[in-house]
Amino acid sequence: MHRRSAEVSDSCTTHVGTVTHLSPAEPVMVLSPHLDDALFSCGKFLADHPGAIVVTVFAGAPDVMHEGYNSRSTGQPYAPDALEVRRQEDRRVMSQLGATPIWLDLIEADYSAYRPTTNYGEQVVAEVSRVISEIGPASVIAPLGLVHPDHIAVSDACHIMWRKSSVNWYVYLDLPYGKAHPRTTKKRLKTLGRGAQLVALDGYRGDSELKVRLANQYESQFEATRENYHKVFDAAMTSDESYWRVDVAP
Repeated sequence: MHRRSAEVSDSCTTHVGTVTHLSPAEPVMVLSPHLDDALFSCGKFLADHPGAIVVTVFAGAPDVMHEGYNSRSTGQPYAPDALEVRRQEDRRVMSQLGATPIWLDLIEADYSAYRPTTNYGEQVVAEVSRVISEIGPASVIAPLGLVHPDHIAVSDACHIMWRKSSVNWYVYLDLPYGKAHPRTTKKRLKTLGRGAQLVALDGYRGDSELKVRLANQYESQFEATRENYHKVFDAAMTSDESYWRVDVAP
């Protein structure tokens, strides 16, 4: 059984709707901004639904030496090598979940100076639309879009596509951001609620032990993220995951 968490209830008071369990039609696609976000935010759901497709949107790198987050966290100053470390981590975790990883070559914010256009949002929309069209999922679960510009970019792209797509849409709470920034979460819910209703679903319970064990296998990310969000990180990994169903008015 899944139970509705108090935090989800509080954060959705402006979105009244029928509360149900998360049971998306299959096949399911989960959109992950980076090579760890799907597990951190949706690991319990993915563990219960082998066969899901996980698309990491920002999994590319420019052909440069770079001093930035990815280089520090992976120990690889050459950007493609740094992303390859992260892809290998993702490959191992997805294999254990029984999920299929797909990596798009869009460049994340760590390398924003090397993006080919100032309006990168249009490319995000185009690439996400393309992969959805090619794969043909019945349901897509996207990030709510909190704090990090790449998370917001993926969420904004999906917000644009809601009315143009025939798939069933859901959003998930970005973790650990959602635990650390409840006010930002409420504001984001209001923003995405313009033109659609976000129906709060029951808090998704699952195997916390498994999720933490798999999160640890993102060796370049786990300790760094835990240090940056030390007040909420452990709770974010073990508490119920939060999801909303997107109801778009005809």
